[in-house]
Amino acid sequence: MKRNAPKAAAKKGKKPSQPSKAAAPKVHYSSAQLVSIRKKLLEMREDLVKIVHKQDVTEVDESGDAADQASQSLEREILFNLSDNERLTLDQVEAALRKIEKGIYGVCESCRKPISKPRLDALPFARYCIGCQSTSERPAESPEQPEFRVVEE
Repeated sequence: MKRNAPKAAAKKGKKPSQPSKAAAPKVHYSSAQLVSIRKKLLEMREDLVKIVHKQDVTEVDESGDAADQASQSLEREILFNLSDNERLTLDQVEAALRKIEKGIYGVCESCRKPISKPRLDALPFARYCIGCQSTSERPAESPEQPEFRVVEE
């Protein structure tokens, strides 16, 4: 009997193991839902790749008067900005596809909670839940605002 006493004491002192907080929660999608989401993301990726390649190939003719050149310069700037946005979206789509492969699709990258299904239906490459996205888009409120005064001569 004395042999079992230390084991019983050790069992009483043990705390039950708890899952790590770093582990991402599982978002439950059926296989059919994931296949549908993946298909939608692949179509989006294909469309974005076509748009980006088309913009890369398009060259603007630099002939004409000063007004034409100014207009062409503005068009180039708009195309560059569109291209930038589309490349960013393309990166997000590819990240969502990788998440599907890893089994972590639909988990907020900030708080690690599931992203709502309506949000993912609207934006299948969403990285953050509504709460975290809203927080990140708010302007930072700094307590120390610089004072701008007129300098008198």
